[in-house]
Amino acid sequence: MPTSSSHSASLIPSEPSDLAAHAATCGDVVFDWSYQFIEPKVLADFASARLPADFNEQREALLNGRYMNASEQREVRHALSRGRNSVVRGGSSYSGGLGGSSLQGSAGDSKFAQIVRKLRSGKWLGATGKPITDVVNIGVGGSDLGPLMASFALREFASDVQQHKLNTHFVSSMDGGQLYAVLPICNPETTLFIVASKSFGTIDTFANVDTVKVWVKEWFAGAGSAAGGSAPAAGGEVNEKLWLEHHVIGVSANVKRMTEYGIPPAHQLVFEEAIGGRFSMWSAIGLAIATTCGLGVFERLLEGAAKMDEHFATAPLLENIPMLMAVLGVYNREERGINNIAILPYDGRFRHLPSYLQQLDMESNGKQYTATGEPLSTPTGPIVWGGFGPNGQHAFFQHLHQGYDAFCADFVCVLHRDAPQFSAGVAASLASQQKLSVANCLAHRRLMAFGSQSSVPAEHYPGGHPSSLFALRKLTPESFGAIVAAYEHKVFVQGLIWGLNSFDQPGVEKGKQVAVSTLRRIRGESDESFDASTDGIIGML
Repeated sequence: MPTSSSHSASLIPSEPSDLAAHAATCGDVVFDWSYQFIEPKVLADFASARLPADFNEQREALLNGRYMNASEQREVRHALSRGRNSVVRGGSSYSGGLGGSSLQGSAGDSKFAQIVRKLRSGKWLGATGKPITDVVNIGVGGSDLGPLMASFALREFASDVQQHKLNTHFVSSMDGGQLYAVLPICNPETTLFIVASKSFGTIDTFANVDTVKVWVKEWFAGAGSAAGGSAPAAGGEVNEKLWLEHHVIGVSANVKRMTEYGIPPAHQLVFEEAIGGRFSMWSAIGLAIATTCGLGVFERLLEGAAKMDEHFATAPLLENIPMLMAVLGVYNREERGINNIAILPYDGRFRHLPSYLQQLDMESNGKQYTATGEPLSTPTGPIVWGGFGPNGQHAFFQHLHQGYDAFCADFVCVLHRDAPQFSAGVAASLASQQKLSVANCLAHRRLMAFGSQSSVPAEHYPGGHPSSLFALRKLTPESFGAIVAAYEHKVFVQGLIWGLNSFDQPGVEKGKQVAVSTLRRIRGESDESFDASTDGIIGML
């Protein structure tokens, strides 16, 4: 069993004056690292030893869109997506300035904004003249996780005057399981599909699109007419061109493929190749966030991320949230040998954060070689996992408190919650529930750190597990955007320390290639032989 001997509780501050040296603030976001069992000077010395000599230049290059993704020979420009020339304003980047610390000008003159406003006002009509009521985002990876996470977290903040009810759904799985649930609750006459794919060729995404096309065609040809639908084409079948013109929006970096697919230019939203998929929720890929929450909320999300960009650029090390996250993470990985980090949000609106951070971190820094192709003999990015804290208490927290394995954790809690849409009585009850959640977050964090010593085995808690805490005074679009941007920058800094290229994913691409050859064999298009197990399973199909 692990003990707390190497992570002494004496290193946890006991005085408010000490706590101030173990916390950093950006707007409404407080990052408390006092349970990391390390003194500020030790951390500062470690950072000095591990950060590359040209770190400041590399950071400036990232925030100004000039950092190079060497393996793909293009700049990394996602930080510019939340700048003054953001997609809401009519673009996805601009040529100068710090990652866009301000959003200037008047919103509403971009294609992105026009599409969102038209959908949310009920003025977007389907092929039969009926207003669109449902939007289905079809994408996978970065084209799904970020939009899904932010839409779920921020939907209560929708501020646009919207008389028209618009529902947003997300489909990503190649097996069709999500379509199986979504299609029965949607009407082909009033459903619009966002096809989100950076390459506009992702096989997972277009497997879902192909099924949607069959569903639409059959509905208009048969059941739709019987149910009172008015098919616009001869023979009761909806013309595919008409469907694409009224029911599909393409979001991609590949204009050529969207055009070849038949999506009209007016319904194409384009973002730069220089914006990586897992960093793309700030770009046109965020369309589903804006349709769910409104342009105002989406813009506030960008503003919060831009504020974290500025904080990352200017705050000293021990006051800099992304820098602290990064250096603490490297210290836990290298000095303490901890190979995993649990993401434990204690607010239901952050429910999708662990899955989002899995991709962001593990796809970026899960590598055994440097950016120049040299093999590494030391560990790099950790395993990222976790779950909604209040539910986790009744599931995997037993292992965290009394299991054998070492881990570190990031807790997230929201201190106050408003509920203006409810009566005073219900709002007060919800506020009480929020306090209950905060109490549980702080209690489990303390128990994981301090433990509870007892001679009775079942009552002994080893403790000694390092953790950090994000404490938000309130969850707002700005504070949500700031936290996500902080994690992006953490991943970047750790990649620099380990000498990685955090902006490619060759392991993912190789897996896709192997899957294609396997699918050809399954379909009988190839007689390629694999291993006995794989061939045996294929033979059962």
